[in-house]
Amino acid sequence: MNESSHLPKQIKTVWRISAVLNALLAAVVGLGAMIGYHFFHFQWLFYAADFFFVVAVIDLIVELTLVPYRYSFWLYTLTDNAVELRSGFIFRKLISIPIARVQDVTLSAGPILQFQKLQEIRITTASTSHKIDGVEPAVGEQLRKQIMKLAVEVGENDV
Repeated sequence: MNESSHLPKQIKTVWRISAVLNALLAAVVGLGAMIGYHFFHFQWLFYAADFFFVVAVIDLIVELTLVPYRYSFWLYTLTDNAVELRSGFIFRKLISIPIARVQDVTLSAGPILQFQKLQEIRITTASTSHKIDGVEPAVGEQLRKQIMKLAVEVGENDV
């Protein structure tokens, strides 16, 4: 598999749900500040509430607007020597994970990913871990097996 692959289209829904939840969290904090202002009459709580409401709205608009761009620039590639992750629409990033450094590949899915029938792949090395946001379960299992097979082969050749 030397060709770059996009994430499945369902990941857009996951990112949109996450954006809404982030905005709701900021709005709840703003609501808490507004309730605090109502009871204690500290002027700074009123300004904090306004700030959190504005942040919630701006964050929601920006995140929802950028979902299509984020999707079009997020790619992953599995080669014989490395797993490459490409992301970024403003600041581009290329991460190359050498197969020889891979220690573990984990599949996981939180409630939002499960709702969209997706899994997250976490590739762990000695120093750090990287993730592929969401892939279909069959693809995730296939990638996990391929990466671990390549890692074992490289490990056997190094000994």
